Amino acid sequence: MYHTSLMMLDQLCPLHSSIASCLNQLREAKIQFLNLGNMIICPQQHSILFFQQRRLVRMESFAA
Repeated sequence: MYHTSLMMLDQLCPLHSSIASCLNQLREAKIQFLNLGNMIICPQQHSILFFQQRRLVRMESFAA
């Protein structure tokens, strides 16, 4: 389940995407998220997106 969510997010926000682009994609896909600046948490997808200098550098899954 987590792997599928991560793959979906990877399609919406490929590596090195800008934070603005990812936020727009998440809004369009109606995915709930918490924007913490350099980190975006998507609780329903059990995923965290990490940004550095406004570019996506890593995406990880977490257990609920």
